[in-house]
Amino acid sequence: MKSNIKKVETSCNNCGSTSTEFVTAGCEHEYDNTTDDVFTVVRCRQCGLVYLNPRPDVSELPTIYPPNYYAYSIEDSYDEGQRGNLYYKLRYSMILAGLEHCLSLVPRGKIRVLDIGCADGHVLNWFRRVRTHQVETYGVDMNEAAVEKAKARGHTVWAGRFEDVAVEPGYFDFIWASHIIEHVPDPRGFTRKAFESLKPGGIFWFWTPNIDSIDARWFADRHWGAYHFPRHWVFYSPRSVKHLAAATGFELAGIEYQPNAIFWVWTFHSLARSNPLLSRYADRLFPPITWSQTTLANFLRNGFFAGVDTLIKLCTGQTSNMGVAFRKPQAEP
Repeated sequence: MKSNIKKVETSCNNCGSTSTEFVTAGCEHEYDNTTDDVFTVVRCRQCGLVYLNPRPDVSELPTIYPPNYYAYSIEDSYDEGQRGNLYYKLRYSMILAGLEHCLSLVPRGKIRVLDIGCADGHVLNWFRRVRTHQVETYGVDMNEAAVEKAKARGHTVWAGRFEDVAVEPGYFDFIWASHIIEHVPDPRGFTRKAFESLKPGGIFWFWTPNIDSIDARWFADRHWGAYHFPRHWVFYSPRSVKHLAAATGFELAGIEYQPNAIFWVWTFHSLARSNPLLSRYADRLFPPITWSQTTLANFLRNGFFAGVDTLIKLCTGQTSNMGVAFRKPQAEP
């Protein structure tokens, strides 16, 4: 574990204010090969945006995203036997239905889809299987090994950060970023580039943690799994994503909420790690890296947490997993 990694002071990405109040502080608990530094979460006093300050410098990305980061090898974690079991089929039939729902905002026909943070191409593989559109798949990811895996699966993929990659303006019909925007140093600039990369009428669909969810409030004191220390740098609410849309030229086409077991797994992993009696069992009880593998234990654990999220959604209308659809306005005649 590295100590005293390079960090940068930052201001509110929504309004630019530097006036903040303390929310919580926490440190890495999922990996043992990143950094043991403590990081502070603050809230903007002007507009309410919650963010990490100071945050890691972009030069430390290889530090905080280790080679065994879970997203880099999701497809490799399934053998042929697992791909045939009921859990895999059920889980991914739901993913496929979800992708088709997202694409319903785009006219049917041949479309170009870009996945920002595509990792090994596991989501792009599913975009190619949708029944509602003929999809050309593109991706971008900063991990070169994951990019090579995605290319080997037939996708057109760039290595690097989306902000730095040369993307032709107006090239894509649909841009997908699942839990990426909270990782980037300049979400407004990131969103503006998505705007420029879309055709008129195109959709930018991103998933991000919802800091207004009830579990975010229950576990606000460092244990909320979606803090994902030190990789999540900004935490949106329904109010703050509306501000983001207005600031970047998009129309807000909709917000929806879906269950997400992983935040609960990370929450309880953090709680277990902080308990002297449970700390040695934390990785086994609530595996922070292998949570997506198709095992019976994961099926039961993830199913239980998804059920909890479903109940919370029925009671509050929200979960901690927020899907946001921004639409680029049609060009004026």
